[in-house]
Amino acid sequence: MTRSTSAWIEEVAYKLVGGQRFILRLPPRVGKTYLVRELAEFIGSSAIYVDGHAFTDMTHKAELEALASRIEETVKGPGGAQVLFDSYDTAVSRPGGARLQNWLSRRLIDGVNAQDIGAMFTARCSTQVERPGAGSPLLSRVSPIDPPKLGISPIADVAPEVEEWFGDSSLLADQALSTEDFSPTTVADRCEQDRSYLQDVREAAPEVLRRQRIDEEFDSVGARSAASGLFTSAGPTLLFKRLEASLQPPPSMDPRWPSVLAGSVQKFADLVAGAQTVTWCDRYMYRDIQPLRSFLQAVVTTAGCQVRLLGAPAIGDRGISRAEMLRLNLIPGVEARFITPADHYDLHDRHVFVGSGGFVVPQVHVIVGEQRPGSAVAAAVSRFGVNYDVVWERSIQPS
Repeated sequence: MTRSTSAWIEEVAYKLVGGQRFILRLPPRVGKTYLVRELAEFIGSSAIYVDGHAFTDMTHKAELEALASRIEETVKGPGGAQVLFDSYDTAVSRPGGARLQNWLSRRLIDGVNAQDIGAMFTARCSTQVERPGAGSPLLSRVSPIDPPKLGISPIADVAPEVEEWFGDSSLLADQALSTEDFSPTTVADRCEQDRSYLQDVREAAPEVLRRQRIDEEFDSVGARSAASGLFTSAGPTLLFKRLEASLQPPPSMDPRWPSVLAGSVQKFADLVAGAQTVTWCDRYMYRDIQPLRSFLQAVVTTAGCQVRLLGAPAIGDRGISRAEMLRLNLIPGVEARFITPADHYDLHDRHVFVGSGGFVVPQVHVIVGEQRPGSAVAAAVSRFGVNYDVVWERSIQPS
């Protein structure tokens, strides 16, 4: 860990203990979780680490109750608490996110012990962190904070080639210096292959990418954080020069569906690039479990997103067994459910919902490589005729 990162952790920890609240936005796998875990260790027993990914549709209520209990116990003990809410954007995007936002607003803004509770929220740079119409906008009362920068410590000292590669990004410098030898290409290789990282930067910092330098006065904290390591106020770093081609906007997508399985996996990953959670609905979803399972494993590995499946509980006269559903639900990042009889008619089309619109896609057996695509295409739509978040909430969990 660089001295700059250590100094940042110490400074922010004391502010959190003093009751301040911050939001830290960074692209995927740059260091959000690393920072909040280091903060928790530095602060000690009054720090409460919360993993936003644990707030699934099934566990949302239980996680919220557990958080309430931990805050209450901690405030009674040391006299204050510091909530370190990692991946808050993931948690608030779930169907229970409006309740979560409301509850945190009441607890951190209007609660009896609000002045004794500091908080740090983390999120990707391009995602939504507010649920409109869900009560008090929590994060309007939270200060954005820049990630640690090389040089914030008066004793900070790194080799010139570190700054040439990563500008003032202390976190990327930490990653490159984590081995005995300075390895900037290791970091660059990971960034180049990380589709979610590239998508987040493209969406959060388009003007910085066009301008090819950071404007400290003009750019938002989110845009500066997205571009951290790629640019300084003087211009691009070596990391940007390595990633420049990958950071270009993707060409218009060919609507035709590929005829080979590897191409189908890549096509699906392209459709959902940048989304945290996608809902794939097809009434015949569970017709062939094994090819679907293999396809999903490849997609989750490639796209790095959570996939929610919706399909009918029976195909013709054959009911889908619990064992078949279990094979899907055991895939990390996948949750499979049945559509309700009431939704059966409305969900006659095959959709991939990515949080704001999505795509009409071919039949599942085409997508998983069990049938030739012929003239099948994927078509983008801005919105569907059904609310998939509501449909998912009332869908049937296999038992």
